[in-house]
This record gives sequence, C-alpha cells and structure tokens, in this order.
Amino acid sequence: MTKDDWRALIESFLSDDTDAESFHDDFLEAWKGAREDRETIPDVIEDLFFTVENFDKSEDDPDELRDEAEKALRKLNKDA
Repeated sequence: MTKDDWRALIESFLSDDTDAESFHDDFLEAWKGAREDRETIPDVIEDLFFTVENFDKSEDDPDELRDEAEKALRKLNKDA
C-alpha cells in the first residue's frame, strides 16, 4: 500500500464512512498484506499498528482509536 492508500483508509474512518470495528479489521488486513508482500510500511503506520492491534472492540473506547488515527494522519500529511 502507498502512503495515499494508508491515508485513504484512515480518512475513511475519521470521516465516519467506516466504524471502529471495520477500521480495525481493514487496517490489520492491509498491514498484514503489506508485510506479506514485503512492502515498505511508513513508520507512522507501524506505530499505529500497535494501537489498532490492541483495540478491543467490546471494551475499548473508539474515541481513543480515533485520536491515534488522527495523529497518524497528521504525520502522514506532514511527510507527504
């Protein structure tokens, strides 16, 4: 995935086109696919991975996930 692909995935979540559970699943699928394909994953996405991976859909507040996604998006945009 390109930086633009990661950006679009995060923006979809932040614009409420995708809920936290779907973002969680989509993000992990994309991350695993990128790893399997030996693609370069931006550091900010690697950092966000740990937050997404640890997100418990039944217990955690989606606002915390949203906050971390916003931080990651700002960093991605800054590095563009």
